Amino acid sequence: MLRLIDSFMKDRYLPSWVIVLIDFVICVLSAFISGFILKGKEDYFNFPFDLYSIRFLIISIIFTTTLLIVFKVAKGVIRYSTFSDAMRMFFAVFFSSLSMLAIDLIYKYNFDLQSNDFIPKQLILIYFFVCYIGLFIFRMFIRWLFEKAYKAGVHVSLTSQVLIFGAGRTGTATANTLISASKKYYIKGFFDDDSSLAGKSIMGIKIYGPKNFEKRLSQGDIDQLIIATNRITPQRKNEIFDLCFANKIKVLSVPHIKTWTDGQLDISQIKEIEIEQLLNREEIKLNVSIIEREIKDKSVLVSGGAGSIGSELVRQIVGFSPKEIIVVDQAETPLYNIENEIREKYPACNLKVYICSIQDRERLKSIFEKQSCDIVFHAAAYKHVPMMEENPYEAVRVNVFGTKNIADLSVEFSVKKFVMISTDKAVNPSNVMGATKRLAEIYIQSLNSLKKTQFITTRFGNVLGSNGSVIPRFKQQIKKGGPLTVTHPDIIRYFMTIAEASRLVLEAGVMGRGGEIFLFDMGEPVRIVDLAKRMIMLSGFEPDRDIKIEFTGLRPGEKLYEELLTNKEEHIPTYHKKIFMANTETIDIEKVNKVLEELKQECKDFNEEAMVRTIKSIVPCFKSNNSRFSSLD
Repeated sequence: MLRLIDSFMKDRYLPSWVIVLIDFVICVLSAFISGFILKGKEDYFNFPFDLYSIRFLIISIIFTTTLLIVFKVAKGVIRYSTFSDAMRMFFAVFFSSLSMLAIDLIYKYNFDLQSNDFIPKQLILIYFFVCYIGLFIFRMFIRWLFEKAYKAGVHVSLTSQVLIFGAGRTGTATANTLISASKKYYIKGFFDDDSSLAGKSIMGIKIYGPKNFEKRLSQGDIDQLIIATNRITPQRKNEIFDLCFANKIKVLSVPHIKTWTDGQLDISQIKEIEIEQLLNREEIKLNVSIIEREIKDKSVLVSGGAGSIGSELVRQIVGFSPKEIIVVDQAETPLYNIENEIREKYPACNLKVYICSIQDRERLKSIFEKQSCDIVFHAAAYKHVPMMEENPYEAVRVNVFGTKNIADLSVEFSVKKFVMISTDKAVNPSNVMGATKRLAEIYIQSLNSLKKTQFITTRFGNVLGSNGSVIPRFKQQIKKGGPLTVTHPDIIRYFMTIAEASRLVLEAGVMGRGGEIFLFDMGEPVRIVDLAKRMIMLSGFEPDRDIKIEFTGLRPGEKLYEELLTNKEEHIPTYHKKIFMANTETIDIEKVNKVLEELKQECKDFNEEAMVRTIKSIVPCFKSNNSRFSSLD
């Protein structure tokens, strides 16, 4: 019988009008039950034949049914009734009873009746409890029936056996979503690190505590584990992933409840865990009020606004209600994509988009003349180490003189604040890319001495998923069946996600008052070979058996590890625990300009060796590593 119910009602739900009709019947039955209860206690009440009874039956049924519709009780799916459904029913019956009491009081006041009530108060009280309990029990019975039918019928077309990690609100919502999915899932149990929940059950499904976790996973009857809680550290996620991989269990995760559509989790949102979720990083929280105060009703320009960091900055800035956003980039297609995205999501946003290279000073100047900018976020740069080592001319033209162009124009057009995005490779640079970024840092710090524009530098490491980063490269190699190429078994890097890097840039930008270099807490460094192994495992393969890892040797300009401070710098804490400030010396602007003039002439001559030598003269910590320019040190 239960299997028949499950088979027949799968993907079928009662329409709202049927639920309204059922609730109406329950209200009628509740009114009659209440009347008969009071009839046995009060002599004057002759239910259902007297005037009190008729008034009560008509008013209670009409009021309660109407309020159940008003509170949208019938909109819920009965088999997945939740606490919010119970509260809607409670308020509907409560206000119905309150309305009847109000009518009774008004009637007695207007007609000055001292004897009996218009509707007996005892009857209203009894009705409140009977009706609410009736509505509640009906829904709980249907839910219980379908849970039993689900368990009886799930083995008929079983596809996946699932454990849910997290027995809270998100876990319960996940279970409801899985049960209602067109594809069959059989929930074998819940797990929670809260040992007080061990042995209890949700929806008739057992909760296992931390003591049983490893043993339960090793029993061989689980296909998937879904992490359905936000109260979990990255370290714990890694532990769970390792245990699941050892037992050939796929790991999925549920997104934050804020991303659910209308507060409801969709089956399509439950996805396989991503490598970013396994990094040992805590969620970064913004000081929203300070950022909004700085950006709201301001004109904000983002150079490199179609790139990985730049486009994410645009997405986040638009949420703080700027007067306008000016996006500048030379890449046509990515610029077109970010323009369409912002216009679709924020049709009211005043968005200006310009195709422009920051090397073109005259074109940049025309943009500054058209737009009165308050804040500039400078994200445009060349960042690929080996390519810039082979093409130092382009690195100098974009990273140094492109930055100079946009910084000089910011001073000329009285921009209030200029925030430059730098890199950890600018610290004790071992390559041309890092050295040109360090020279750009030096220049804008020297410009800050003019006291016209506040120049601020933000410095951080590698960004996961950005253009040219290691993650997309590894994904491509895994798709081809390997091998994954790693330059050195001991190479380590700091990583951040694009979103958190952009958040910290915003926070540091509004925090700065000019001349600062802000450093970000990058968490623990990651061995690239470990990252490669993790990504192979996430793809369902075993490292070195299914997909090989090959070591290719350090590339030109590359070093084993990156730093965030030079030998002469020290970090100073700020009010944000993830942001620090470097205590660094400023070079006189005349000296910097003299070096830049030399560099400009060397660019005209396309003399790469002279360019690198000149950069080394002003960036003495620049020591080329595994490079054709090592002889200049």
